[in-house]
Amino acid sequence: MAKMTKKDELMERLAIEMDHMKAGLAELKAKGRKLKLEARLDFDKGVKSLETSQKDLKARIGEWSKAGEKAGVEVKKGLEQAAKDLKKAIAAAADRLK
Repeated sequence: MAKMTKKDELMERLAIEMDHMKAGLAELKAKGRKLKLEARLDFDKGVKSLETSQKDLKARIGEWSKAGEKAGVEVKKGLEQAAKDLKKAIAAAADRLK
């Protein structure tokens, strides 16, 4: 077996380091894909929650409108605040996408 020259040793070390770098990059890419998936799943969960809140609010508004003025001013204020909060939540979610 021939003796390795300094150049050969350096090339071997660099090849090993390159393999480690390649493995590190592959791991980072995998983590990136996982983060994208988790972020998308979180986003989808948030959208579903907002849709549910919107449907609930719509149902409560329908109930209130049937009850008429007997339902009271406080209920009306609560519904208006809920609508305002939902609108803010939707705007905040849209801002996070930018």
